[in-house]
Amino acid sequence: MGSEFSDAYDAVVAQWGVPVRRTDVDGPLARTRVLIGGDDDAPPLLCLPGGRDTGASWFGQAATLAASHRVLAPDLPGDAGGSERRGLRSRDDLPAWIDEVLDGLGATTADLLGYSLGAQIAVAYALARPDRVRALTVLDPTRVFASMRITTALRAVPVMAAPSSRRARAYATWETAGHWPPTPEFGRLASAAADGPRPRYAVPPQPRPDDLDALRELPGGVTVVVALRSRYHDGAAVARTVERRYPWMRVETLPVSHHELPFAYRP
Repeated sequence: MGSEFSDAYDAVVAQWGVPVRRTDVDGPLARTRVLIGGDDDAPPLLCLPGGRDTGASWFGQAATLAASHRVLAPDLPGDAGGSERRGLRSRDDLPAWIDEVLDGLGATTADLLGYSLGAQIAVAYALARPDRVRALTVLDPTRVFASMRITTALRAVPVMAAPSSRRARAYATWETAGHWPPTPEFGRLASAAADGPRPRYAVPPQPRPDDLDALRELPGGVTVVVALRSRYHDGAAVARTVERRYPWMRVETLPVSHHELPFAYRP
């Protein structure tokens, strides 16, 4: 991606509040750019961003997370950022891609934190590789506990079909009721990402409700954080569904929108 994107990316990384190291994990599925913060001897925490986001987008939580974990924040292959798809062809390859990243960083197991699309990928990985996941936290996951509202999906079609910074900004402004961007630096990064190449990321299927029962075995448990003002789905209804169907999951709600959640959440 161009210098405008790189400059904006660097400006957002500077907001992490902790020293950040950058590394590339080379493997047959992808060359994955990973941002690393925190003590190398601390328990690893893999942070998966939403679609059209990057590893830099965890700036709101990075300092807090790095106080207790080694934060590993990859850019998704096929999306904005410094990662490059190689053999990663479909959603069936996603668990093996995460294996590739964790193995390349010397992590046998990890806690997982995912937002939106990243939450979908985190759930899919926890179901496929429960022996490698200690704990799972998902921020307003799309297509995990509920489908996206049809009206929201229709509104997103132009943004996906012909991406541009203007369309992406208008969509995010609508979704947050005007509370966008969270910082000027992130606004520039989001605009530069939207003006970049069209994304080619893989999307996991929506799990069946009974499939999610397997997550009960994760030793560190499951936390679900729901944005109550999300336009993606009825946040309050999602929270009630999770509490009723999976009482062993911890549910948190925040009075923000889907797009605001990754910056408003504090672990």
